[in-house]
Amino acid sequence: MLGAALVLLCGCTGETPAPPSPSPSTTTTTPPAPATGLTGIPATGGIGVTALLPTGPTLFDADRGPTATPPGYPGGLGVLRVGEQAVLTAYPAGAGHNDPFEMFAYTGASNPPRSLGRAWSVVPGADQESAWLIRQDAPDSCRLQRVSLSGEELGHGQSASCRTEVRAETSHGLLIRINSGSPESTDALIDPETGRTVRQYPRILGATGDWLLLDGFTDLRLLNLRDGSTKPLTRPASGGGPPTVVPSRDGRVFAVDFADPSYRGPRQSRDIWLLSPDTQAWEHAPGMPFITDHLKQGGGIDWSEAGDLVLADGVLAAWHPGEPRWRLGKATLPDGEWNGIAVLP
Repeated sequence: MLGAALVLLCGCTGETPAPPSPSPSTTTTTPPAPATGLTGIPATGGIGVTALLPTGPTLFDADRGPTATPPGYPGGLGVLRVGEQAVLTAYPAGAGHNDPFEMFAYTGASNPPRSLGRAWSVVPGADQESAWLIRQDAPDSCRLQRVSLSGEELGHGQSASCRTEVRAETSHGLLIRINSGSPESTDALIDPETGRTVRQYPRILGATGDWLLLDGFTDLRLLNLRDGSTKPLTRPASGGGPPTVVPSRDGRVFAVDFADPSYRGPRQSRDIWLLSPDTQAWEHAPGMPFITDHLKQGGGIDWSEAGDLVLADGVLAAWHPGEPRWRLGKATLPDGEWNGIAVLP
């Protein structure tokens, strides 16, 4: 039984996706012309947001600027929030693409990192106190492994293709991408303890709570994991391409960024919407869309503990759903080829 269950992790799929529901009509409204730059107001007393940037890394206060550079990290970092902590991935300059990356747990502003070993990809565990990794044990042999942020391996892991990418975990399973990086890639939600397929679809944009957000290429759909039903969504009037999706910390809403990295040549644009899966309602973030220089570098999106959406774009900005405008931090973010933020705690 177990050998059959692990077929999916090893790069092959044995379950045929359910046929899609009839496509809903999509909006034909012309997207509004983007403004230039993110608009908002400086908040009296500051916005109270601190983020870990992959620039050293750097602990950055939205209003005071850099406050600490933790010692002992290599260069070329990516950052991922895990609950109230963070994991960093080292992508050293000039390194080849045949070796997995070193993973580090952030241990504080003045402490050296804790190594989690090498892996091809990493995502937070559903408990927000652990992480899932794709480890490489031999040239053609990899393993799906859960680890604590102290570096302890939890369980024995499962055999996996080295081209499997871990993406997110919810109470319903672990979201992975099979044959990542190839035209034949597909997405699946699996039981990480057995490898059993829970759901499979060509492209799953995000997972939170009881919901999967599916990309039908011409439309979007919500899949309810409680009963297997799908709900068609009218796509917002946005000129961006396939969106980046970031679930809120409480799992109640998706931030959906219809970014366009090639808007009118060298310029870039960003268009952020919120989607409530329970009501299927969209909310347009204020000041959207806008032209930016920070889509490909010097940017990032995360959620704060207080339920604010935090955007890095020249400065750190915070917006609580329902507010009329963004609250802008006073400190300018550092230049350089970095991308991604982890709001701490």
